[in-house]
Amino acid sequence: MSERRDRGFTLIELLVSLAILAIAFTVLFGAISQSLDRARKNRDDAVATSLVQSLLTSAGATKNLTPGETTGVYSNGFHWRLAVRPYGNADDAKAWKLSAHVVRATVSWPGGARSLSTLRLIPPPAKPP
Repeated sequence: MSERRDRGFTLIELLVSLAILAIAFTVLFGAISQSLDRARKNRDDAVATSLVQSLLTSAGATKNLTPGETTGVYSNGFHWRLAVRPYGNADDAKAWKLSAHVVRATVSWPGGARSLSTLRLIPPPAKPP
């Protein structure tokens, strides 16, 4: 009697190969997902950094800085806040010819926030004659 061998894969071999493929695809899709998430976070961070630098640069360029806080929302959904507060105490303000203000710009989004601050010198308001 001759043994007859069919060519092809057995059911167990097919199941093992499908399990290996499923594990490989799971790892691959997880890595791709993490990579895309990291790229989105990096993009948001770069956009926020650019916006906060622009906000801080333009502060005081278009109108005089006054102590207080202003807020708004950019068209891309990022929120901004510009806070201006006097620097130093009352004695310092009397001794200095210019008034110093701390200007803090903050841009926030659901994934985080970026802030920058600077010190701006502002001429004192003109006194009436």
